[in-house]
Amino acid sequence: MRRFGMVALFLLFATGAPAQGVQGIHPETAPLQVGVGFTFLSFHEVPTYTANNAGFTASVLYRRDRLGVEGELSDAFGSQSGSSSHVLFAGGGARFYMPDFGMFRPWTHAEIGYSRLSISSASNHALGYKLGGGLDFNPHHSRIEYRVSADVFGSTFFNTYQISPEVSVGLIIPLGHS
Repeated sequence: MRRFGMVALFLLFATGAPAQGVQGIHPETAPLQVGVGFTFLSFHEVPTYTANNAGFTASVLYRRDRLGVEGELSDAFGSQSGSSSHVLFAGGGARFYMPDFGMFRPWTHAEIGYSRLSISSASNHALGYKLGGGLDFNPHHSRIEYRVSADVFGSTFFNTYQISPEVSVGLIIPLGHS
């Protein structure tokens, strides 16, 4: 629970601090954006076993027009057979924004990187990837935007393939002028 408390404090700080900062920076025009949020991963370790994990996700995006380069870190915690476990992903890739629809901006992305599965004291490392998309929206045209996303998380732990659904919700904080 300590990790979730730290994430909650960060989210409170992130939503309050930018309102006191430089005016006029909006997520839709900022070239550099940081996203933080909550993630849920239904991890399909083997065909007969699925572990539900919850955790946090953080991302950094550099964007020019409709194309962006991003880095992401997600860490989801759960339990398997009575032992604590977590699935970590750290990777990067490209994001493509589709045309805006008023306050909504749909996007797709592809990332590849490092993944780790830890169960109690044992861990396994593998190549991981995420393919998916989402929607950024700003209903009040404020400095903070909201993000909803859905991904397919793929990995190769224990020399087998895992393909698992992941959903996330979070906030986007702009860090620069365009």
